[in-house]
Amino acid sequence: MISLKMAAIVRKYLTQDLSEEEKKSYIEYVRGNENSTDWIEKALLRREPLLLMELQCQYKENDSSCSAWVSIRETGVCRCSKGHLCYEQVLEALKNIA
Repeated sequence: MISLKMAAIVRKYLTQDLSEEEKKSYIEYVRGNENSTDWIEKALLRREPLLLMELQCQYKENDSSCSAWVSIRETGVCRCSKGHLCYEQVLEALKNIA
């Protein structure tokens, strides 16, 4: 449940500049229509600074950190390539951007 709320925060950040038509396009895309791409350009402008930070997973296991790169999906889901949720790093980075 907490990860859904965190994903919603990231999603809101990524889509905050979208017009009503672009928001409709975004919703269609998330629902599976890969041809609905009117929203992508603006969302990528928001996502790019986060990706340039090259955020790494900080999940700890057996006294070591994962350190895999964090992926920020269009839906707001933030995971590393090993499947760990990485919202803490992304939300902290959002504070530094905003």
